[in-house]
Amino acid sequence: MKSKVKVSYEYKNRESGSTKLWLAWPQSTRVEDFNTTRPPSKLTTIVDQEIAYFELEEGESVQLSYSVGKYAGDRCLLTQEARSFYLRSTRLSPITDDMRVLAQEITAGSRTEQESAKLLFYYLIDHFQYVYPPKSRGSQDFLLERKGDCGEYSFLYTALCRALDIPCRTVVGSWAVGKMQAHVWNEVYIEGTGWVPVDCSMAYIQKKKKWQFLFSDIKTLPWRKYFGSTEGQRIIFSYDAEIPLEPAYEEQEDERLQTSFFSIDGKPFNWGYQILEGAAPYMQPAYPKFNEKNLEDKTEKTDVRSYLGEWQAKETGIRRVAFLLKKICIPIVLITVILGLLMDQKMLDVVQNLALFLAAGSFVARGERPLLYGVFMVLFLLGLLSVISG
Repeated sequence: MKSKVKVSYEYKNRESGSTKLWLAWPQSTRVEDFNTTRPPSKLTTIVDQEIAYFELEEGESVQLSYSVGKYAGDRCLLTQEARSFYLRSTRLSPITDDMRVLAQEITAGSRTEQESAKLLFYYLIDHFQYVYPPKSRGSQDFLLERKGDCGEYSFLYTALCRALDIPCRTVVGSWAVGKMQAHVWNEVYIEGTGWVPVDCSMAYIQKKKKWQFLFSDIKTLPWRKYFGSTEGQRIIFSYDAEIPLEPAYEEQEDERLQTSFFSIDGKPFNWGYQILEGAAPYMQPAYPKFNEKNLEDKTEKTDVRSYLGEWQAKETGIRRVAFLLKKICIPIVLITVILGLLMDQKMLDVVQNLALFLAAGSFVARGERPLLYGVFMVLFLLGLLSVISG
């Protein structure tokens, strides 16, 4: 397996009482070196993925670790079960009459499903704005506000594709670098090709906010390429939103659940106490059921790790070496700049220019804006040679 990413995940019950946990389980055919600290109480197959179930007492945890290869589209054939699942109407991606009319208007004149899917991609980029966090989750509010994050772009793209009877799924995962770098995108199924990756939110950013990822550890592409390909620096937790849960999730009926920081279609939704018609809104990669004891103290804020757990992804090989080199060089540059304000020494200038050269080289080695940082490499090298020559 080339270009491995090592993933570690932990969910610890930090809440009062026992917590029930549904966790998207890594697929054995897609990962290597899989380890876990405890087996699930139940493992259920939902279409083409497995969902594990745990019951954790206070302080108990479950930990996973595995290696996964570079992300790419899936060329597997679509079963009838999967086709029905990825054409269904859901709360986050509803297939209404208005959605069908809009999808048909956008794709008028297209001759193939791939052409229609691409026209929908262009439409979302041109007519919606990336804003984080969104006011509310769900396609309906996104259509109304025309502002949202990667999740909203993905939910609406799913709904529009399905309105044209094109199988589409919301892919819930993470960038393959750092801690808790959540991301959501799409895959659309094209007959004869398979699952094609589509990332509307990244395409929007690269078209209209080009500098947002300037210093990022993520390789970026020209915006049009986000239909049909990606940079590969991402990992998948679960396929599609609103995944049915087994054993059945018992919703909490309590007057203390009248307000929430989280809303769907403008209505309060209490993550960890409620579900959407038997399903978790999405699994990134977990969905919990908190004990009612936690409702007794309204002032205590729930840690985000109690909602999602905590994960970290590390690239390997030359990409990891270049990543670490960059992280070392940037602080060195800052330190030498500060010291340069206090003293005048040639050696500081040498170290500073060398660190800048190596940092720019690390960006180039990782394929992150290589043309831009290639120019910087040349400039920093010339600066280094100039300082050395006096």
